[in-house]
Amino acid sequence: MNYQEYLLVCLMEECGEVQQAAAKLLRFGKEDHHPDNELLTNEKELLIEMEQCLTVFKLLKEEKIINSLSIEETQAIDKEKREKLAYYMNYSRDVGRLS
Repeated sequence: MNYQEYLLVCLMEECGEVQQAAAKLLRFGKEDHHPDNELLTNEKELLIEMEQCLTVFKLLKEEKIINSLSIEETQAIDKEKREKLAYYMNYSRDVGRLS
């Protein structure tokens, strides 16, 4: 395995840890915590996992393994995603799945 592959595997692992932290927050609430660590709430765990994921993502860009998007591209993606989320949230509400 080379450096590029290593970082990409780390990114995959971090994404999985973000999923797990988000699921814990959803299932047990943001103030809940693991019995072995009262200081690490589910909210804090999600924030930490997101930052770790972003750190690996930044490393991939810094090392030129992946390229950066332009500010305009980033803004367009953000706008499109927000619109898509709003659309599907409304749809989910219309079909009775979201209150």
